[in-house]
Amino acid sequence: MEKVWSSAVGGSMMGPFKLVVENEVQFYEIETISEENGTLVFRLKHFHRDLKGWEKKDKTIDFVLVKVMENKVYFTGMTIEKVSDNEINIYVAIEDNGSTTEEKFSYTRIN
Repeated sequence: MEKVWSSAVGGSMMGPFKLVVENEVQFYEIETISEENGTLVFRLKHFHRDLKGWEKKDKTIDFVLVKVMENKVYFTGMTIEKVSDNEINIYVAIEDNGSTTEEKFSYTRIN
């Protein structure tokens, strides 16, 4: 997995995500965290490796800020956990065919 974030400018941050399995891109995401209506919204859109979107043209997946704690930020359906200055875990509730599972994504800073 690869994720890159921009600096917070203009009330938002943005970044791409790429998942590679066995040296083959599985999918991409474009993600933003924006200030909206007095809170934060983490928004994303998925793309196949040929950049055709998963979601319909004007649809995104939105996670609204619920609570901020010392080492965790809770959004609806997603939690970001600071493990150390160089590591985070992101837990996402993923719905598929009527059932929901929680997936954990672990990231380590490489530069």
